[in-house]
This record gives sequence, C-alpha cells and structure tokens, in this order.
Amino acid sequence: MTTYFLYVRKSTDVEDKQMRSIGDQLSVLRTLAKSEDLEIADIFVEKQSAKQPGRPVFNDMLSRIEQGEAQGILCWKLDRLARNPIDGGQISWMLQKGKIQRIQTHERSYCPTDNMLMMAVEFGMANQYILDLGANTRRALMEKARQGIYPGRAPVGYLNDLRSKSIAVDAERAKILKQAFELYATDNYRLEDIALFIFRRGIKTRKIKRDNSVGARPLKRDQISYILSNPFYVGLFRYAGELHEGKHEPIISKQLFDKVQAVLKERSKPQSTTKNPQTFCGLIRCGKCGMAITAEHRTKHQKNGNVHEYVYYRCTRKSKTIKCDEPPVREEELNKQLSDILKNHTLSADWAAKINKMAERDEMNAAQSAAVLIRAAKSEMKNISDKLQRLLDAYLDQDIDQEIYRAEKASLLSRKKSLEDKISEIEQEADFWIEPLREWLKDAQNIAEIAVSGDLYAKKIFAKKIFGLNLLFSSKKITGLSQNQWAELCSARKNLGKIPESLILVPKVGVEPTRGCPHSILSAACMPVSPLRRKRELTK
Repeated sequence: MTTYFLYVRKSTDVEDKQMRSIGDQLSVLRTLAKSEDLEIADIFVEKQSAKQPGRPVFNDMLSRIEQGEAQGILCWKLDRLARNPIDGGQISWMLQKGKIQRIQTHERSYCPTDNMLMMAVEFGMANQYILDLGANTRRALMEKARQGIYPGRAPVGYLNDLRSKSIAVDAERAKILKQAFELYATDNYRLEDIALFIFRRGIKTRKIKRDNSVGARPLKRDQISYILSNPFYVGLFRYAGELHEGKHEPIISKQLFDKVQAVLKERSKPQSTTKNPQTFCGLIRCGKCGMAITAEHRTKHQKNGNVHEYVYYRCTRKSKTIKCDEPPVREEELNKQLSDILKNHTLSADWAAKINKMAERDEMNAAQSAAVLIRAAKSEMKNISDKLQRLLDAYLDQDIDQEIYRAEKASLLSRKKSLEDKISEIEQEADFWIEPLREWLKDAQNIAEIAVSGDLYAKKIFAKKIFGLNLLFSSKKITGLSQNQWAELCSARKNLGKIPESLILVPKVGVEPTRGCPHSILSAACMPVSPLRRKRELTK
C-alpha cells in the first residue's frame, strides 16, 4: 500500500498573512485522504515562497522519500510543490524513476506512467506566474518611483503612512537627524560620536527576530555613513540605479547635505589614532619653532606624605631645522594668561544694543532685492524642468542610451534641488543672516564671565573663535592676533577715549556698515550678509 506525505505551503513567514490558506489546504486534503483511504505518514507545513530552490521543509520531505519512508505526495496543486525549474525538475525526475509512485492533488493524480507533458506544462505555468509577477511588480515599483513616491520602507526619520500610501516626516526623529547632520558638517565629530548622539536620543538598532538580534544598541559606523550619504533627506532618492525627485518633505537643506558629503569624502581615508589631549593642546603653537605644544603630567611626593599633581605644557620639539629650548609652563599660568587675553575682547551691553539697532535697519532693506533673485532662480528651474522632459522624450525615442539618460537626469535634478534650496535660503535670509551676528554679540558679552570662570574647555572654545590657530607660546607668555571682528573689537576698546565713540561704531562713509572700514566692529563682523548687500558688492 502506498504511503503519502501531506505537504502544504504558503508564500510568507509572516504569521498574520495567508494563515487561512494553510487551514484550507489541510482541511481539504485530510478530507480527500479519508475519502480515498490514503495512509498519511507525516504532514509537512512550509511557510516560504517556492520561487527559489533550497526550501528546508521541502528538501527534508524529498530526502525522506528517497529513504523509502513514503511513496506518494498529497498536496493542493503542483504549484505548491514547485514554482522554479530546479524543484519542478527534481519532482518530475523522481516520479519518472519511480521514487515517487503517485502525486495526488484535489483535482487529479500523477503517476510514472502518465504523459509527463501535462506535468511539465503545469510546472512551467507555475514558474511563468512567478516570472510575470516579478516583472509586473518591478514595473509598478518603477512607475511609483517616477511619480516621486519611494517604493520601499522609509528610512529612519520618516514613516510609511499606510492610509495615504505616502511617506511622512517623523517629527521627533527628523529633528534629531538634522542635528546629527549639522554636527557632522562641523568636521569635529566622528561617525561613532554621531551614533552615540542619536542613540542617547532614542535612535537605536531594531530587534530582528530571524537574526536573533536583541536590538536597542547604537548604530554601527557603516549605518551612520549610509544615513549621512542618503539623498532621501534632501528630497531625492535612488531606486534601480537612478536618482528620482521625491514628493516627500526634506528635513535638511541641499547645502548642509553637500557639506556633510565633503566631510565624508575628506575622511574616506583611515585616520591615525591619537591619544586624548589635554585642554590647551591643539590651541597654542610654539612661538620659536612653530611646532604644536603637548602636555605632561607630573607628580610630586613630599616628605610629609602629601602628593601633588601638576600639568605642564611644552613644545613638542619636532622641528628638524630649529633646536627649540622653550621652557615648560604650568597649566595654571596658561589659564591665567588666557583669561587676561579674553577680557580684552569683551563687548559692553551699550555697544551691543547700538550695533543690534543698526543691523535691524540693514535687515529691513534686505527684502527689497530678494524678489529679483527668486525670479531668476525660478526661471532657471523652469528651464531645467523643460530639459528633463526633453531628456525623457529622447530616451523614450531611443535617441540616447540609458547610461547617458541617467547621468544627465541626475545632474539636472541635483541642479534643480540646489536652486530650490537657494530660493528657500533667499526667502529666509532676511531673518537668517542676522542671527549669526546676534550670536556673536552674545558671545562677545559672555566672554567676561567665561574669562573669570574655571571652565578651561569653554575658554579654549572662545579662544579658537577669537584667534583661530594664531596663539603662540614664547618665553612662557601667550601672544596672538585676533581675527576679523574680534580684532576690530579689541582695537575699538583700545581707542575708547581717544576718538569719538560714534566713529568707532559707525564708519565715516555712511550709516550702512561696509567692509574694510577702520574702527567699525559691525563692518568686520564677517557674518552672512543680506542679499541686498551681496548684490551691491558683486556689482561694484
């Protein structure tokens, strides 16, 4: 008597999908086995697509048939057994050689003596169904991409809206990611720092059941690199090797994205590891040989048992042309000198109020030229849209090949995105450009408090803002030339009482601040200027 294996299969391993198909198959096949008096040796249930060979349950069933545990298979239809030519050929071969004596479906039976053409046709139809399904799916997804809708799972910072079949911004995570982009663009943070930054704010790895991943850990370097280089965050996305313009809302500007790409490119080569420096390392150079300074810890043990810790800074003495003999100096002494230098760059509240008032007048005038620049950018965007349409027509008419089409399309979309950001920047610039100036005014007023505090790191930050890398260490003394607006502020403080205050704050040529005018703090602020002032400078 022939013994059968009952085999049922569904095409997904997700528990809440196609569960009814498994139950229906089992119910019908058990009824069939009872009515036909078929002996069932075992039941095999598989939750996996048959489009690819290598199904573990299916292979286990065939292996047991090879060992003689059963001679027949009971299944719903032949397409439950195979939808690829390899598995279909294996079934046909075992049936032809008699390893499988009978295959029984709810419609008919297949035996070794039957015409194999019918079975080949059914297996071929099952395989063709998969091929057609894949082609139709790819075509539908490509059309969706052309419409600007990303045909996949939204990246972190976005959510798939199942109701509207669109992608929406995850307000909480988008804010965190924007901060991450801004931090990395400063070139002061590593990929690991960004991973830790977003991890502390709730962006972490997900738990993946099939990989036994516990999740809830910081993202890895390559994951952070992928996020930072993903054009999705500026409103573009790549699909099937092609760049598309998305309908989703961008969370960062193209300008910020380009800055991050520049930093990623610069850091593409592996960097050498360094030891954790002391606070003032990287801020001051030796005044005699120009080399960097380093720090050393010294411990002093007194006879009475007291132990004192000291930090000394000295030249690294790495110059090959100058023999440096600069003596070391204690950290406390450097701290005192740096505090005295910072005090020379403080701004009084009275001066800050007057400068702020003049800046507000300049801000009001900026809006007058913004409309002209916006019209020019929108005109160029319309030309780009026309070029994109002509490019698509040429591609559809097979006048250009796919490689040229993709390259030109990517270039035009990138330029169009840059123009969109330019328009947004111009629209916001009347309010935006003044903020850095106000930040500088705030910093200049806070220096007095920082100078007398014990926060060495804060002093280093302000010293870098004021001097850059122009601080020198010579004969145990710190000297340096302050930069831009800080130099003007220091000069203005020295001239206070020597020339009228009105000539210190406002240049002689007029009320509007201009660059290069002596004794004008505002004119040398080196902050983003309004579109009106930029246009005037470019036309001079």
